[in-house]
Amino acid sequence: MKASHHFHLILLTTLIFLVRNLGFPTSLIAQAPTVLPEKTISSVDSVEFAFLPALAYNSDFGLIGGGILSRYHYRDNQRPFYSYMIVNAIASTKGLISSSIFYDKPNVFNSNQRLTSEGYVARFLQNQYFGIGNYDKLEKEPEGIPDFYLYNSFSTGFEFILRRPLIVYINNAQLDVFGVINFDYRTPWGNDSDRLITVDQPAGIKGARTAALGTGLIWENRNNEFAPTQGSYAKAGIEIGQKLYGSSSNYLIFNSEARAYTSFQMIRQITFANRISFDHTSGSMPYWKLAELGGEVSMRGYPENRFRDDNALFINTELRTWLWEFPEVDVRLGGTLFMDIGRTFPTGMALSNVFSDLNYTYGFGANSSFFNENFIFRGDIGFSDEGYGIYFTAGYMF
Repeated sequence: MKASHHFHLILLTTLIFLVRNLGFPTSLIAQAPTVLPEKTISSVDSVEFAFLPALAYNSDFGLIGGGILSRYHYRDNQRPFYSYMIVNAIASTKGLISSSIFYDKPNVFNSNQRLTSEGYVARFLQNQYFGIGNYDKLEKEPEGIPDFYLYNSFSTGFEFILRRPLIVYINNAQLDVFGVINFDYRTPWGNDSDRLITVDQPAGIKGARTAALGTGLIWENRNNEFAPTQGSYAKAGIEIGQKLYGSSSNYLIFNSEARAYTSFQMIRQITFANRISFDHTSGSMPYWKLAELGGEVSMRGYPENRFRDDNALFINTELRTWLWEFPEVDVRLGGTLFMDIGRTFPTGMALSNVFSDLNYTYGFGANSSFFNENFIFRGDIGFSDEGYGIYFTAGYMF
């Protein structure tokens, strides 16, 4: 599990309490590029808070309790917002305790640059390790070892990403260049000798640090960063970890993805959303930095971290729609149908072999937004040939 990217996504609600315009003499949101949200931005400053106590369930983390606070700040027609911050703290019945803070600031220091930062700390008593390059159907735990695939871990880290526009088009599309600095630390601890991770002894089993510098490009052309119905988004970047600046090992990571959205009318407006992603890793990196698939952010229906190897290729496709809308109270209820396709594979594998042995999951979900059209909650159930997964999260998957 890549905690720094996922922890603030696993909260869901049975209780929702949104506080709007709390009287602060100021003015809303997102986690990507400069495109106007569908909501009209006022020229007068305003601040909106969304706070929710959470009681949720996730197949990989168990019953989850905690809270999440989002702060959306609009000011003077700045696009897509003046600033956005989300803070959360959660605990689960499977021994996950985590806290993270994410902050997104366009026009940092009154420039055309955009800075996002995130920090996290977590302890997990039932993290999952299924081996590296394990493509056989997952076997049940050996008799008498119910925690065979589980292990205890402690993780912490931070990341800073600075973006600068290269080209801005008249239709609000733009191409950005970005630089990234990140640091992660994880250590498995207190694990019995009969656990798979202890038997395998992968790189990083005694704890490891990763410190990397990177750069890349981002293309942004969505009509909304939280609930897009039209447009496209793409990102490609490279990160290089070096002992020279504090990493336990030297490594390279290449990440890329492309997203496309289009809408059509069939009784209701339906959004057809697609994402394709390819990740490549090389070097002597710890096991938890390898390319991986499984869980609610890539292949719903397989357990978190089910597949690990040098490379990961996957495709997500969804049909989304709002079924019932109550504009007088700013409430919407909708549904999703989806399919996820992908696999991990070692470097050097023939391309024909990659595409001849893909993994598939499929499923459906429910979406809702309360009092703020960009504050979306999602519940999915995904099915694979190894079982099913249930996921309640904040925001769309992509």
